Amino acid sequence: MATDSRTAPQTVEATEPVVKTFDQMLPAELYGILQLRSRAFVVEQECVFLDADGVDTLPETLHFFYPRSATAMSDTHGAEHGRDLAPWAYARLLPADVPDGPAARPGARSISRVATHPDARGQGWSRRLLTDIVGAWSDSPLTLNAQSHLEGLYGSFGFAPNGPRFDEDGLEHTPMERPAG
Repeated sequence: MATDSRTAPQTVEATEPVVKTFDQMLPAELYGILQLRSRAFVVEQECVFLDADGVDTLPETLHFFYPRSATAMSDTHGAEHGRDLAPWAYARLLPADVPDGPAARPGARSISRVATHPDARGQGWSRRLLTDIVGAWSDSPLTLNAQSHLEGLYGSFGFAPNGPRFDEDGLEHTPMERPAG
């Protein structure tokens, strides 16, 4: 049977991030991103919330990710029938003026849903991704709501707290912004 390239699992490792809108993503790319976000934010952090918040689909939302080759994973019954399509690292950049919690500022774009695959943690993937995003958008003000233990990481990219810490789903967060320029 022939394989449709739009439904085939990702098999190419990227040295630069892939940047796409929702409508540009292949089904396997979107599925992998949702696998990673669900694993990181819902399962590992035990936060029950609707991750698929609809903001992903806005025409100006950009999805940054480093693809990785598909690997085997256990299905819900423990058998190795599943495929892990999650990228090495992922983040989304919201359109300007889409308010994203306490960090939101008029005219700013917000970085959100930053996640790294468990097999890649501690290897600099998030730092690479942030370097790419901040570099591409250095002329625009950027905001984010950082988990407070990551303030130093975001601070190294020029982000500074812009409000009091707050609790979100049982995790302490710090609103942060980076001015344009």
